[in-house]
Amino acid sequence: MKKKKLYNIDLSEFSDLIDNMRIELKNKDLEYKKLTDEYYKILKYFPNLQLIFEDQLELELSKEECKILQKLVSIYIDILGFEEKELFLLGCKNAHLYNKNIEIIRD
Repeated sequence: MKKKKLYNIDLSEFSDLIDNMRIELKNKDLEYKKLTDEYYKILKYFPNLQLIFEDQLELELSKEECKILQKLVSIYIDILGFEEKELFLLGCKNAHLYNKNIEIIRD
């Protein structure tokens, strides 16, 4: 697969790059995989929470659903932490490649 350069792509290519990053992260980081699996398992088991997250509906929740919602938000924040770190590293790598291409950095 041809590596894409982050500094020379359009928005849809950038979205694809992020999706691919998530897939690679799930394959290489067991903690990230565990968090994402747990997140989707909860959404599957609690359809009201799925409606809130995916369809942005306003619903009344039971006490149990409220507790699970707190857990779900916590898991989601942890997932975002993994993704933000990975995206930052991807940006650093591509910044380095860009600087090499415009000959600011020489090997």
